Amino acid sequence: MCAAAFPAQAQLKFGGSVLDHDVMMSGDFADMSRTHPFGTSRAMALGGAFASLGGDMTAMFVNPAGLGMYRSNEITLTPMMSFTHSETAGTLPYKGDNKNRFSMADVGIALNVYQSPSKPLTSLTVGFGLNRVADFNKRYSFSSESRYDPNRPDRLMPTIADVFGQQLGQNGIFPTSDGSLGYNGVNPYFWPAVLGYNAYMISPYTDGEGNPLWVPDCIGSNASVLHSNDVVSSGSINEFAFSVGANFGNIVYVGATLGFQSVHREQSIYYQEEYGYFDAAGNPTAAVNSSGEYIRSQLDYAGLYQKTVLDGSGVNFKIGVIVRPTPSLRLGVAFHTPTFYSLDRTYEGDVESSLYNNETKETKVNVDWTPILNDEGGNSWDFVSPSRLMFGASYTFGTFALVTVDYERDWYNGIRVKNVPVSDPAFMIYPESYKTEFKSNFRGTNTVRAGVEVKPLPILALRAGGGYTDSMFKDGSLYFNAPYTTESYYFSAGVGVSLSRAVTLDVAYQNLTEKQTAYQLFFSLDQQTGEMKTFSGLYDTKYTRHFVSMTLGFRF
Repeated sequence: MCAAAFPAQAQLKFGGSVLDHDVMMSGDFADMSRTHPFGTSRAMALGGAFASLGGDMTAMFVNPAGLGMYRSNEITLTPMMSFTHSETAGTLPYKGDNKNRFSMADVGIALNVYQSPSKPLTSLTVGFGLNRVADFNKRYSFSSESRYDPNRPDRLMPTIADVFGQQLGQNGIFPTSDGSLGYNGVNPYFWPAVLGYNAYMISPYTDGEGNPLWVPDCIGSNASVLHSNDVVSSGSINEFAFSVGANFGNIVYVGATLGFQSVHREQSIYYQEEYGYFDAAGNPTAAVNSSGEYIRSQLDYAGLYQKTVLDGSGVNFKIGVIVRPTPSLRLGVAFHTPTFYSLDRTYEGDVESSLYNNETKETKVNVDWTPILNDEGGNSWDFVSPSRLMFGASYTFGTFALVTVDYERDWYNGIRVKNVPVSDPAFMIYPESYKTEFKSNFRGTNTVRAGVEVKPLPILALRAGGGYTDSMFKDGSLYFNAPYTTESYYFSAGVGVSLSRAVTLDVAYQNLTEKQTAYQLFFSLDQQTGEMKTFSGLYDTKYTRHFVSMTLGFRF
């Protein structure tokens, strides 16, 4: 599972969840485009199936035609708590798998500005709202050991140090004559590897034929490696909407929304390797090289920290129609244009390691850090998210109950990257390359949502719902570079109470499960044969998320 450092001419491809954070990958754009049906508590309890429903603030963000069903004015406020837990199969606990967050799911006001029951245009309602469309607050953390086998001394345990050496060697990057290797003039793609060198994970070496190499000479060949990974993400995408909904004879409703999105996502990635050294009997000992000789200075641990911050904005347009062919049946259709995003991004990293001298018995702690890479202004990341088409049908049983079902299609193969930061041409991913990948490896997703509401009393409503979204990948096994969401499903329930003629209180709970692609922490892949040279092994992380919201509504 591990290879020694490679000579400069070897052609390898590198990746893994610990690497490639200096750029945005195709999966990052797709993950950012994956929304979730937040909104008022009534809408969340009904599974977000609102393509044919109205008279609720959520209509502005799903099918704005539903805004035309208002016959009065309303103000709503929806605070929400989220509780996220992750689980990585077959691993040990590390720093923590939970992340909790208070936020606002929805704030809105609807103003019924025109009513004329005797005319074709029966009423007109305008709305202003702020809705959370994506939540990035999550964390996964684990440890996993690659144990040294004394019976197989030739079988080296996987370490990211080998990948660092292969990266630098393949691209002819070596220290200056005084042994220094900095970041000026080095593409940010290599910054983690440079950090590794400055943390004594690898050292330059010349073989017998004069070929320059990199070797992990402070990591013994008798090392067991404990891999620990902690990834913390925070932030959200919030959309401010200006909407108009029109009612024609209480039969046809038409609406439109202009949406402006605000994006903030911050992610910290910490990866640590701890090295334990063992003799042929499996007892702890000092580090030795491949010849069995003791190493003067051995690495006890090395920890790489990386941080990315994404800030930006987006704009989109939504249009929809709802028809009531009978008083009880509603049919709706809505189309959401792609969201046009412009995103600024920063990236930085640092490292800490501990080096133990077997002769002097002294320990040296080493630290180093990179500059901050700023992708902003003309160097920002601009892309277009998928367009969305949704259909809905709902049926009411008098004032006692209703059933609602939605279907949504999102075209992830239509994502387009419009601008990328200017960098070394050898390491840039051009918009045309992203386009080819999205067309070849991504597909449209199918989402089904459903909900039911029952009113045992005029002032009390009981609700339940759920939804399912399938994978955006044609073949998710190809995306082992990082954990990307493949499919998700959720169940919801809620209660609504009319406190008075003008005041309502709704509470909702959602349980969301998100499955991810299996991923490597790090790998090097022979581009000609497709053979893995160095790799961590696959990991499988799953998220379970709980959302609890409460909506207070005032009609006037």
